[in-house]
Amino acid sequence: MQPADIAVTLRRRSPWEATDLGLAMLQRWWRPVYAVHALVLGSVSAIALLLGWAFDAIWLAILAMWWLQPVYDRAVLHVLSRAVFGAVPGPRAVLRSAREWLFTGLVASLTFYRLDLARSFNLPVRQLEGQRGGEARARRRVLGRRARGSAVWLTLVWVHFETVLLWSAGALTQLVLPAQLERARGDQAPFFGGFFDWVSAATLGDGLVFAAVWLALEPFYVAAGFALYLNRRTLLEGWDLEVALRRIAERHAAALVLVAVLAIALPFPVYAQEKNAKAEVAEVLKDREFGYFRDTTVWSLRDPFEPKAQEGRSPFEGLGYALARAMQVLVWILAVAGAAYLLWWAAKLLPRAAAPPREAYRAPGALFGMQLAPDQLPADVAAAAGALAREGRLREALALLYRGALSELVHKRGVQLLPSHTEGEAMRLAGLPYFAALVEAWRACAYARREPSAAQVQALAAQYREAFA
Repeated sequence: MQPADIAVTLRRRSPWEATDLGLAMLQRWWRPVYAVHALVLGSVSAIALLLGWAFDAIWLAILAMWWLQPVYDRAVLHVLSRAVFGAVPGPRAVLRSAREWLFTGLVASLTFYRLDLARSFNLPVRQLEGQRGGEARARRRVLGRRARGSAVWLTLVWVHFETVLLWSAGALTQLVLPAQLERARGDQAPFFGGFFDWVSAATLGDGLVFAAVWLALEPFYVAAGFALYLNRRTLLEGWDLEVALRRIAERHAAALVLVAVLAIALPFPVYAQEKNAKAEVAEVLKDREFGYFRDTTVWSLRDPFEPKAQEGRSPFEGLGYALARAMQVLVWILAVAGAAYLLWWAAKLLPRAAAPPREAYRAPGALFGMQLAPDQLPADVAAAAGALAREGRLREALALLYRGALSELVHKRGVQLLPSHTEGEAMRLAGLPYFAALVEAWRACAYARREPSAAQVQALAAQYREAFA
């Protein structure tokens, strides 16, 4: 790979900006990438699912398809690595060059590094650089010094996207399944049940769903990891500077040729100079870019705990120490919570400043638009209401009973009714069944225009004496 031939803009990017570059790369070359990815993934998935269907072990076929993900990743990375450097291979070219991308560290990718959380970032080191053994490990350490954390987070985010798509596809499958097939499969769905339920219920359709999800998502994962790798090499090796200098040289190639011709044609005097190369190198190394010392101040424990190495240490000693530390933290939490509770309890026992005395209740002169003063009511409210009812003046009789009841409550029974109270609140404060029946009759008459019968008003007048005796 020559940086001068790269087809993307190289500059120093943050890790998350670099992953965005990978998605932009996939958006640009998605046709060849997905063509090769579908060819490789489709072939492997078809063979695995056919064998799983023949031996009634679809779950084992899905597990094999998942385990072989590094194979699909290698095909995608091969296309992207060639496209980034100016050559976009087609499916036939990728298959013809299978030895270049398939057998460079494939065994290690499927065994020791299969569960590597930074798989997409480390894959270019194995496949494109072709390093193995200790050199490969040292190379991965150098490249991943400030990028491995981002690569791990990329894997975690990708796994969550994959899980959401699988769950969504499982739910959609359950929605479109025929009723007979759904009953045949039972209540345990492969995407929502436990592992053993999934093992017993996995079908060929589930395998196709897994293959479709991996077909859609895997190129994004590989492209983002490859972009992180390119960004890391740009930061370490100055690819952006090299590309810029080469382009400057290309723009001024004619001038450089002229200078070279003049240098050859015209002799220049050469003066011998005595220089001490070692001293000049030492002077250059004094620069800040080549390392420097700095005094810093940090806070640390005065007596840090240092476990002593002992021969024959029990394997459970570390677990016991961890449990002891956890219990110590728990005791401190309980102690702080207990102290806070004691302070709260003591604060409740302290004498409080005397609250200002409440203003004495004064019975209102009118409520709900009705005068309640006792001197404005008949001496015998029940008899007066009964007389009005016999005369056919039912609304006036009911209003008189209502006024009398309110006056009895606020002036004689001490019920503290205020002008801000509603009729429902007055019923609740009074607590008398008779008053509730009287209010309901008044509501029907005053608001619903439904006058009560003469018998009903006579009955309410007769019950008035008993209620307020």
